[in-house]
Amino acid sequence: MTVIEYCREKTEVHELVIIREGGWLTCVAYIDCEDLFRLPPNIAHADVIDSSCDHIKVLDHQGTYVSVPCTCLDIK
Repeated sequence: MTVIEYCREKTEVHELVIIREGGWLTCVAYIDCEDLFRLPPNIAHADVIDSSCDHIKVLDHQGTYVSVPCTCLDIK
């Protein structure tokens, strides 16, 4: 399954998807209410080799780090 297929078929509205290659964060997609999101073509068509649920630390508007749930996709 490719990244674009995974994001269209297996994610929910308002889900944050982290895409990693070789363990490094490569791209992030936020799934909005109309299933619209953009991905670079080379990432969109990459094969997903693993997926997992995780959390990522994000800096909020007050300068505080918060833990945000996300889905992590590992690609080839």
